[in-house]
Amino acid sequence: MIFVSDLDRTLIFSRKFTSDSPENYQQVEAGDYPSYMTRRAAELLNVIAEQMLFVPCTTRTVEQYLRLDFITGLQPQYAVVSNGGNLLINGKVDQQYQQELQLKLQDCLPAVDIMKEFNLITSPDWVLKTRVADGLFHYCIVDQRMIPEQDLTQFITWAATQNWDVSLQGRKLYLVPRVINKWAPIKKIMELTGESSVFTAGDSLLDLPLLVATPNHLSPRHGELYQHFKQKGHTREHKLTFTNNEGINAGEEILQHVIKWGKDRIILIKGEEEREA
Repeated sequence: MIFVSDLDRTLIFSRKFTSDSPENYQQVEAGDYPSYMTRRAAELLNVIAEQMLFVPCTTRTVEQYLRLDFITGLQPQYAVVSNGGNLLINGKVDQQYQQELQLKLQDCLPAVDIMKEFNLITSPDWVLKTRVADGLFHYCIVDQRMIPEQDLTQFITWAATQNWDVSLQGRKLYLVPRVINKWAPIKKIMELTGESSVFTAGDSLLDLPLLVATPNHLSPRHGELYQHFKQKGHTREHKLTFTNNEGINAGEEILQHVIKWGKDRIILIKGEEEREA
């Protein structure tokens, strides 16, 4: 069994998601922008990591991922970072996966052309910083109040025709080649491990490839996906399942569901083995 989960705003949260009761939370990332889980969520994640393969799956760069204190304790064998642009095996970038990805990138418009078009609608009023993540995709720090929504919507539509996905997550706007997605490296991990039972979790449109790939998934109610599909009345071929809770408590709810799913899978497997005996 594999539990694949996005991190930020799915399992771990910034200080603004915490209440005035610090004893209820565990800090999992230090520095200028610390991250937290509920103490109960941290306990549940440790249980999960003992019972199944836990694969962190994040848009963070390799460096940003390695800053997470709780990852050191869990020591995941596999991790997906850079939004699927890098597969880590025992903390090291898998070069074979990288070579395969570079071939796939030929199907997407070059980044320089995407950014040339994007720069036609940008201004210092709303794009505060622009960064390149691990040489694979771009993201911007933006002032959400100043975003020219019509121009950005038109750019997103055009970028999609060039095999690029654009996603706004809080103050960050991501521009990512479509072949760089979180599900592709998970399929690789499934091949390497022989595991086929997967539970996925994520909050943003960049997590959508994870969630639609398996019926066993859960998305937090506060996330970009909930706002896009549930609140705005969008319909899709694949139905998404959302938590009852919002914020940091949604992360704890996800982990409770994963433990129940794991127990149900064990019961199912045992039943199949008994019938075959």
